[in-house]
Amino acid sequence: MKDTSLLLLLSVLFCCSTNSARLTVTPSSSQVFAGEPVSLRCEDGWTVRRNTSIGNRTQCGDWGRSAGSSCTIDFMLPRESGVYWCESTEGSTSNTTTITVSESCPPCDEGR
Repeated sequence: MKDTSLLLLLSVLFCCSTNSARLTVTPSSSQVFAGEPVSLRCEDGWTVRRNTSIGNRTQCGDWGRSAGSSCTIDFMLPRESGVYWCESTEGSTSNTTTITVSESCPPCDEGR
C-alpha cells in the first residue's frame, strides 16, 4: 500500500509540474506603447510563442531576439498586439498574457 501511495504522489508531482510553467513579461503591464521594448521569459526548455494579426503560434525567433527560453522585442509595434505564452516541446502550454500595443504615447506628450 505504501508503494502505491508513493507512486501516486510522484505521478501527481510529475504530471502537474509542466502545467506550472509561467510566462513572465517585463514590463509587467499588458499595455505598452509603440516603440517600447518587451522581454518575455519562460522556464528553461520552453519556447515563447504568440498569436497576433500577423501570425498564429509563431515562435520568438521569427519576430524577436531569442536567447534560450527568453525573448526580447526591442521595438513593439501595434500589429504585435496579441496573446503570448510558453510552450514545451511536448506541446504543454503555460498561462497566456494578452499584450496590447498602443500607437500613441500620451506620457511622451506631457513635457511638450
